[in-house]
Amino acid sequence: MTTTGPRTTGPILDDHRALLAAIVDATEQAVVSVDLDGVVTSWNRGAEQLYGWSADEVIGRPHDVVLPDGATSATAIQAIVAGGAVGAVEARRVRRDGSIVMVGETTAPVRDDDGAVIGVATIARDISERLETAALLEHYRRELDLRNQHLERSNTDLEQFAYVASHDLSEPLRAVAGMVGLLARRYRGRLDADADEFIDFAVDGCERMRTMISDLLDFSRAGRTELAVDDVDLGSLVERAVEALGSQIEESGAVVVHLALPTVRGDRAQLVRVVQNLLSNAVKFGRPGQPVRIEVSAQRLDGDDGWRIEVADDGIGIEEQYRERIFRMFQRLHTSDQHPGTGIGLAITERIVAQHGGSIGVETNDEGGSTFWVTLPDRIEAR
Repeated sequence: MTTTGPRTTGPILDDHRALLAAIVDATEQAVVSVDLDGVVTSWNRGAEQLYGWSADEVIGRPHDVVLPDGATSATAIQAIVAGGAVGAVEARRVRRDGSIVMVGETTAPVRDDDGAVIGVATIARDISERLETAALLEHYRRELDLRNQHLERSNTDLEQFAYVASHDLSEPLRAVAGMVGLLARRYRGRLDADADEFIDFAVDGCERMRTMISDLLDFSRAGRTELAVDDVDLGSLVERAVEALGSQIEESGAVVVHLALPTVRGDRAQLVRVVQNLLSNAVKFGRPGQPVRIEVSAQRLDGDDGWRIEVADDGIGIEEQYRERIFRMFQRLHTSDQHPGTGIGLAITERIVAQHGGSIGVETNDEGGSTFWVTLPDRIEAR
């Protein structure tokens, strides 16, 4: 800093120097100054605490004897005198008791009243704890990366296993289902009542197995194919999903309404699956004897960087302790006799939403029923 005006002299200068000396001595950081020969000229309390040497033991001695290779070494002094600069550095120092301390040092020239360099001052602070914390965080980061890699490989292996297993099971199941169907057509009503019941059990079991294998294949594919991202009219998407669920909606008497819906970014085919699964789930879990009413709406996210889509119903609702469980594979809150299904639909939905960079969840409505919500960002990165 350059200043103008009369130079401070006499008692005022002495007062300023006394004030500066008091500030330096009181600071917790180690402040050390040496002359151009490297002899220590000042050593504050912070230096005593950091390095273990008292001022009386150090002042008047060569700096490098106390702290070898310090920022005020002969090389650093020569650089500063020559007009160079010694920036902030991190260094390893040895205390009086032989222990090691890592410090962050900043060095600057000391000038006389005429501006000539007469020495060098160094401010140092103990950064050992910060470096240890950084090293620990780096260790945990590497460990987390390694675990993520293992988890990713495990997930890939499981997905591949699910695909292969479900694909390979399809062929023998078709053969079994064909034989059971033939048995039903030829012999139902020609044997006793128990035989007819057994045949019905076999037919129903084959159908449920076929549905489960189909859903398992869908789950293994979900999130693996590249997204065909485009602008998608959410209103037309809901209408397509309602049309696909026509018989289920008609049989249940469900009513599906939607407000003015926006255009979102995403894979049209995948998002149809998301909306269809959420609507089907709402229809399935309506109150007995009461047609469920479902409302689809959307609003901008708080950060104005995407949309929150809600599918609200007045059905039986979901207890809080089950809100995360329902998005896992094969997690059912009711028996197949009460509510048919494989327990994979919401897991597929969660995977599709995650591939879009969004999230999914469920809340309980004050008046009863549930609201499933999905967030979709405006910008979708390849995953």
